Amino acid sequence: MITKLILIFIAGFVIDLLITKYTSDVAEKRIWRATLFSGMITMANFLLLTVILKDSAMDGVFNILAFAGGNSLGTFFAMKRT
Repeated sequence: MITKLILIFIAGFVIDLLITKYTSDVAEKRIWRATLFSGMITMANFLLLTVILKDSAMDGVFNILAFAGGNSLGTFFAMKRT
């Protein structure tokens, strides 16, 4: 269980970095790169949503917290870098 939570946390972190890159590409009007990142983000989010929702209710809550924590740290890291 702890390994799965760590992997979900890391996935949340990486997805948030991808979202930051996507937002930057949209702002810079880089159409093809933004399109590619949009597709990658959508696939990753749905894949993780499937993993999170297939567990029991209590495990799902911990999975959501791990994902949210990864997203939060990803946002912090991306904003500190700029």
